[in-house]
Amino acid sequence: MLEVFLLTLEQVGVLLIFISLGYILRRLHQLPDSSGHVLSLLNTLVFAPAYSIANFSVNFTRDVVGEKLVIFGFALLAMVGTITLGRLLGKWMGRSDMEKRSLMYAFTFSNSGYFGYPVIEGVFGGEALADYMVFNLPINIACNSYGYMLFQKDKHFSLVRLISSPLVLAAFVGMGLGLSGIQLPPVLTTVLNGAGSCMSPCAMLLAGFMLGKFPFSKLFSGWRPYVFTLVRILGISSILGGIFWLCGLRGALLFNL
Repeated sequence: MLEVFLLTLEQVGVLLIFISLGYILRRLHQLPDSSGHVLSLLNTLVFAPAYSIANFSVNFTRDVVGEKLVIFGFALLAMVGTITLGRLLGKWMGRSDMEKRSLMYAFTFSNSGYFGYPVIEGVFGGEALADYMVFNLPINIACNSYGYMLFQKDKHFSLVRLISSPLVLAAFVGMGLGLSGIQLPPVLTTVLNGAGSCMSPCAMLLAGFMLGKFPFSKLFSGWRPYVFTLVRILGISSILGGIFWLCGLRGALLFNL
């Protein structure tokens, strides 16, 4: 248990250092204002898809597809529950219409990918990460459909936008490679692994860069953000976890919540 805690602490520490670097560079005006947009595009179009393909092509194989489908089904149920609770809490705790929609989004979606993936892989290995990424797939799908619609005036569902999401497409490409047993050429494997390793550092630099718009003292002012964070991290997870536990769910699936 202590070893797992120390490994987790080490992984989190690495990510926090990258966040700090992004913050410092922004505050010292060493990066142009367009850096945030560039980092976001690199992560969305290159690094995160590469990370997904590299993992799924190795760990999503025929002998484990049944287990992965069970995880995916459970994740769908958890996503429906999270959206429901997020909408109820957002409408209750938000003051303006925009704040309500922002809270609905924040209560529903968290940084479980860019922040969570390297921590899971570093502590539990690639196979456990594949399970977690399958669990996260409904979250990515919902983020590119329901999450997008929350901030659109027409609120029309776009299937094209959903299936054209690089993260969703990359997941299915990686799954297809894993199920088919096709071995990628070593040069492509090296490219995917190299690009994938940039995902979390790039995302954390982006997070720090965005926070760098504000003085350090303002980042910790006010009580409302702390309440919202506790509701998201502890409240919603505890409610859903309790419901699924009462239904007999145990083990790693429950841990994914």
